[in-house]
Amino acid sequence: MLSAFANTFKIPELRKRILFTFGLVFICRLVTSVPTPGVNAAALQAAIARTQSGAGGGFMGWIDLFSGGALSQCAVGALSIWPYISASIILQLMTAIIPALERLVREGDTGRQKLTQYTRYLTLAICVVQALFLAISLENPGALGISAPIVGNPGYPFRIMTVVTMTTGTMLLMWLGEQITERGIGNGISIVIAVNIVSRLPAAFIQAARMFTKVEGVSKFNIFHLIGLLLMIFAVTAGTIALTQGQRRVPIHTAKRVVGRKVYGGQNTYLS
Repeated sequence: MLSAFANTFKIPELRKRILFTFGLVFICRLVTSVPTPGVNAAALQAAIARTQSGAGGGFMGWIDLFSGGALSQCAVGALSIWPYISASIILQLMTAIIPALERLVREGDTGRQKLTQYTRYLTLAICVVQALFLAISLENPGALGISAPIVGNPGYPFRIMTVVTMTTGTMLLMWLGEQITERGIGNGISIVIAVNIVSRLPAAFIQAARMFTKVEGVSKFNIFHLIGLLLMIFAVTAGTIALTQGQRRVPIHTAKRVVGRKVYGGQNTYLS
C-alpha cells in the first residue's frame, strides 16, 4: 500500500494534481481561521466550550464541527460550504417541479452548465440571508444562551461587513472546491467537508478522553459508557457500509425461444 502511494508521485500529472489539491485544502483551512472583524472571538469560543462540556455537546458545537472550527472563531468561512449544498438540494428538488429546469437537465453539458450557474446565484442569496441572521444573533448573544457581549460595535455597519466577509468566504470555498474537482483529485466539495470534519477530530478525542478521566476521584462516565460508545460507533459504521454496498436483485424472467437449433431465453437473470 505504501509503495503504491509512493508510486503516485512518480507520475508527473498525478503528482501535480495531488500537490494542487493539498495547496487548495491549505487555503480552505486558512479561510476558516481568519476571524471576522468586530467580533470578540474569545467570548464566543468560551460560550461554545461551555455548551460542549455537557454529555450531549450542543447545537453550536455540532455546527462548529462541520465548519472545521470556523464558527467558534467566527471566521470569514463560518458558513462553510453548506449554503452551496443547500442550493444544490433545492435546485434538484425544483427540477422535478419546474419544467424549464427539467429541460435543462436533458440538454446535456450546456444544460448542466446553466444549472451550475443557477446554483451559484442561489448560493449567493442563501449566504446573504444566513450571514445577516448570524450577524443579528451575534449582536444579541442572549438568544444563543451567551451572557457576555460578543460584538463591540453593533449596528448596520457591523451587519454589512459581516454579510460581505462571510459571503465572500463561502463563495471562495465554493470556487476552491470546483477547482479541486476540475484540476485536482476527487470531488472538491466533498473534500472540503471532509477536511473540516477531520480537523476537529483531535479536539473531539481530547474531549472524549476528559469525559472518562477522573476529576477529584469522580468521573462522569464509567467503563460501561465507553463500551456502549464503541458499540454505537461500530453499529453506525456497519450500517453506513451496508447501505452503501447493499444491492437489491430484481429477477428478470424471459420467455424461451427456439431459433433454428439454438435456444434463447428461459433463464433467470437479475437486475441489481
